[in-house]
Amino acid sequence: MNLSELVVVVVASYLIGAIPIGYIVARVWRGIDIRDYGSGVIGATNVLRTMGRGPFIAVLIGDALKGYVPTLATWYIFGTHDLQVAAGISAVLGHTFPVYIGFRGGRGVATSFGVYAALAMPLAIGLVAVGLFIVLALRYMSVMSMVTVPLGALVLVFLAILPGGDVYTWSKTIFGAFATAIVLLTHVPNIRRLIQGTEPKIGEGGETRPPTVRQRAT
Repeated sequence: MNLSELVVVVVASYLIGAIPIGYIVARVWRGIDIRDYGSGVIGATNVLRTMGRGPFIAVLIGDALKGYVPTLATWYIFGTHDLQVAAGISAVLGHTFPVYIGFRGGRGVATSFGVYAALAMPLAIGLVAVGLFIVLALRYMSVMSMVTVPLGALVLVFLAILPGGDVYTWSKTIFGAFATAIVLLTHVPNIRRLIQGTEPKIGEGGETRPPTVRQRAT
């Protein structure tokens, strides 16, 4: 890995990750700014609460592909796990802080799942199964997010310490630690609401947010 390759991977992956799928879908589908509704983020969960299942599925797939495509493409082009991890981190940062819409993005869950799929597809499939169970049992998308992404990180660490684990497997744990930190930090408001008993379940929420400075000026 050299510096020029790293720069290309980081910039390209960030710009792909920064494509605001939720924002675009909400604008095209209903002509609204999704950031003015529900939690105020552009991720799939807020789209589900505000717009329903169809837009939710579109955004979920789009956000996952933003992590999967650059991470997998990096492996095929450069053949190094270190650059793969750099691509995954950059894609999640792009989703969370998208340059195209003023750095107000999502929480990185679906994009992290896409990166996990590129790094280890069986892991991603297992996390989806766990996530579905949590959602069906508890109906809290936030709990699903805060359990599955860290669980993926723990599985990567476990694989790294098993006999046969190598430096390449360990490099993937860096992404798991990063994704866990991003998801937990961006879910701090959800943690507070869960403690207070006010966290909305699936089918609840989606109300219009108070007018922002941008709205009041228009």
